[in-house]
Amino acid sequence: MKINKLLFFLLAVISLNSCVEYVNNGTMPDGPEKPEEQKYTAEQANPEDAKYIGDVFEFKAMLNGVDVTASTKFRVNGTNISGKTYTPAKLGDHSVIATMDNLTANFKFKVLEKEEEEPEPTGNRIDYNGVSNPLNTTLFVLNGVIDQQSGNVSIPNLTMPDGTTPALNWVMVSFDGTSYANAKHIYYLDVLVPRNGNNMVFPFQAPQIAIQEGFVEINGTAPFTITNMTMAFAGTGNAVPVGNPNPKPGTANYTSEATGDNSGELAKLFWNGEYSFDIQDLGAKPKGKNVKNLKINNNTIFQVKNLKLKK
Repeated sequence: MKINKLLFFLLAVISLNSCVEYVNNGTMPDGPEKPEEQKYTAEQANPEDAKYIGDVFEFKAMLNGVDVTASTKFRVNGTNISGKTYTPAKLGDHSVIATMDNLTANFKFKVLEKEEEEPEPTGNRIDYNGVSNPLNTTLFVLNGVIDQQSGNVSIPNLTMPDGTTPALNWVMVSFDGTSYANAKHIYYLDVLVPRNGNNMVFPFQAPQIAIQEGFVEINGTAPFTITNMTMAFAGTGNAVPVGNPNPKPGTANYTSEATGDNSGELAKLFWNGEYSFDIQDLGAKPKGKNVKNLKINNNTIFQVKNLKLKK
């Protein structure tokens, strides 16, 4: 009889241990299941697009990764707003409270002062190192000698870089003020263009332009050593001068760049306006360093159609 009671006791202990292990292994819930945690957040929806006074700031709200903006009410600085957008009129931090049912989230956004953008430079100028240096006068000087009575122009025997194509030599120089000798800002180009028989060919009329040399001065000093120069005429705004009975200067619309070997060594010329035209004996190989010796009469206007070129 005692043996039966002992066996019964052992079986009861084993059964109890099994129940404990069953519960601890998680195969049966220990009380009621926990509800899903409610994660409710709110923030500015367009931080890259709205930063300044007058911009439209847009808000959004999320609940467990689901967009609930349509069901959310927003308050900005303690005042209810309609919808999800707000246009601030004051600088600084603004507080936002978002609510949906019994859920609340809050955040702040900052309204910045918009810096005025620097206007793009315009007009006739040399741009260098972030500064625009204004220009007032441009001269087109043909290398030659004119007979005032016959209108014939004797030109030096020059060729294009190919060594065979006959060429005309032009000096194109732009500067500030009206006195070339006293100019502080100068952009000088010495170019060759192909001849067209005995007809005058202006640089903007030529199918090809070869730059022989050039120089740039800013405030009377060369800002760097030039290693390359380019230029291009626009498709409009270029015209030859006309003479009597109503003298009228020509117009030119072109740009040029002068560069050096080092970073930042870049000067840009912008000219779109009238130019004065003259003919002077610059010799077979004019040099830019002597260009201030040119004696230019800014009022000289030739009847171009009557000029005839000859060697």
